[in-house]
Formats: sequence, C-alpha cells, structure tokens
Amino acid sequence: MAKRRSIESEMRDDIVRGRISADSWLRMEDLKGRFDVGFSPIREALSRLAAEGLVELEPNRGFRVPALSRDDLADIAVTRAAIETAALRRSIERGDHDWEVGVVSAMHRYRLKSETAFEDEDTLRAWEEAHEALHASLIAACASPRLIATQKRLQDQHTRYRRVIVTPHVSAHAHVEEHERLVALALARKVDEAVVAIERHMMITVDALDAADFWQPANFARQD
Repeated sequence: MAKRRSIESEMRDDIVRGRISADSWLRMEDLKGRFDVGFSPIREALSRLAAEGLVELEPNRGFRVPALSRDDLADIAVTRAAIETAALRRSIERGDHDWEVGVVSAMHRYRLKSETAFEDEDTLRAWEEAHEALHASLIAACASPRLIATQKRLQDQHTRYRRVIVTPHVSAHAHVEEHERLVALALARKVDEAVVAIERHMMITVDALDAADFWQPANFARQD
C-alpha cells in the first residue's frame, strides 16, 4: 500500500510541478520501468489521478496529462473561488485563537520562503508549498473535510498553470503583499471583504497568462 501511495504521489507531483508536460502521454511501459512495479498499481494510481483531474484516459489510446487551455483555467479559477470563499467564510466565522496562530505562522513562513523563491527548483518548490500551506491555514477552521479536500484538488490543478507563468512574470514581493492583505482581512473577521479578495486572487493566473499572450496556437503543439 505504501508503494502504491508513493507512485501516485510522485506522479501527482511531477504533473503539478510541470516535470511531466501538459498534453503528454503517460506510457505504461515507461512508468513500469521507473517504479519497478507491475501494470496494476500503475493503472490504479493513474485512475485515482484521473479522478482528481490531473490525468485523462483516452479510449483505446491510454492515459495522458490534460492539455492546457484558457477555458479550463478559467473554470478552475471560478470553481476554486466558489469552494474557497465558502470555506473561508465558515473558517472566519468559526476560527478560534489556535486558527489565528496557524494563519499568522503560515503567513510568516510564506514571507520567508518568498525571499528566495526563484533561486532554483528547490526554493521554488518550497515557496509553492508555503503558499499552499497558507491557503490551507485560512480555511482550516471551516469544519468541512469535503470543502478542504476539494480545495486541495483544485489547487493542484491550478498549480499546473501557475508553473507556466510564475518564474518569468510573477513578483514574489507583490504576491506577499496580496496575501498579507488577505490575511489581515481574515484575522480582522471582515468576511465580505476577504471573500472579495479571494475571488480576485483566483484570477491572477488567468490575467497573467492573458497578459503574456500565452494562448497562441504555437504554444500548444500536440505531443503524439
């Protein structure tokens, strides 16, 4: 069981962090050699990742990483905003002192990791993990495991797109300032303002890729 979780976790991480390119095939023979296991655990891991929206099955062809598209990204952003605002509203209303401490601690860690975010792959990964942990801390008091689990799945899907744009186009300093405003609103229990801030925040990657003219056909040569 631990081995199977490791296969799923490693493949998820490779897809989310962009080490396996969008629209590329996940060939069973290659994965079998990489993980030194039979086809069954690989197929099970791919099926679970498909349920998370990180892999898709094409009949009679096999599994592949989903292609990137503006419509898909916009749908992820809108859906994540709906889930995260609902969770944030409940979390602000229910959060106690321990929740506040968790949010402040997560913000501090995110601020520190932002200082070295773009030095190399390891620091970028640490920054991303701190960013994910900060969002998780904000909704941690929502008392809904399903909201939390759904937010995590959507965040992973979102990260695939942010990886495309983050290094050349994102200012870590500006990103920190935006999160500090969001944290301040949450801790001040300004629910409506915090919800508006989250909704706006979810569109950052869409806006950045639009501004970079990313959606040109030349960026999407199919990998068959």
